[in-house]
Amino acid sequence: MEIQIETQRYYRNEEEFEGICLDLKNDPCPHCKNIGCLILHGYLYGYTEDTSSEVVKRGHRIFCSNRRRRERKGCGRTFSVLISGFIKSHTISAESVWKLLEKIKEDVSLVRAARNSESNIEESGVYRIFRKLKDNQIKIRTFLMSLKDPPSLKYTKDSAIQTIEHLKSVFKGSLCPVAEFQHFFQASFF
Repeated sequence: MEIQIETQRYYRNEEEFEGICLDLKNDPCPHCKNIGCLILHGYLYGYTEDTSSEVVKRGHRIFCSNRRRRERKGCGRTFSVLISGFIKSHTISAESVWKLLEKIKEDVSLVRAARNSESNIEESGVYRIFRKLKDNQIKIRTFLMSLKDPPSLKYTKDSAIQTIEHLKSVFKGSLCPVAEFQHFFQASFF
C-alpha cells in the first residue's frame, strides 16, 4: 500500500512556502490525487478585518494543470495554501480570534469580551465567531486530544471555556494558539 502525503495547506512564512513549492511536483492533487500536475497559480488576496478595508496577501493558489498534452492530466481545479495567521473564508485573523477567545473566558458578556479584546472584530460578528467555535468544538478537541489530554477545570462546566483552555495548554507559550493549531494540524480552525 502506497502512502500519499497531502500538500501542506498552511504555512508560517515565505521561506516555508518555498519548501512547499519545491515539493509540488511530488505531491498529489487533493481533488483528483494525480501526482506531477500541481503548479503555482498566483497569490491569494483578501481584506483585513479593520475598517480600512486594506487588501493583503493571505496565501497562494495552486493549480492542478490539465493543459498541454501530458501523460498525466490534472483535473483543472485549484486550491489554496494559506498563511496560518488567517482563517479560511473569513476576513478575521487568527490572532483576533485568539484575543477574543481569551477575553470570553474572563467576561460574562460576548460583546464586552469583544470590546476588551483589542481586536478589530465588530460586536455583531462576535456571536457568529462564538457560534462557529461551538459548532467546531468536536473537531478542534479531537485534534487536541491526539496531542494532550485536556486540563481539569473545576471552576467551569462550559464546554467552550474548556476548549479554549485545552487549546492554550496544548500550544503553551505560543502567541497565537489558533494559528499554531492550523499550522500543526494543517486544518482550518473553523
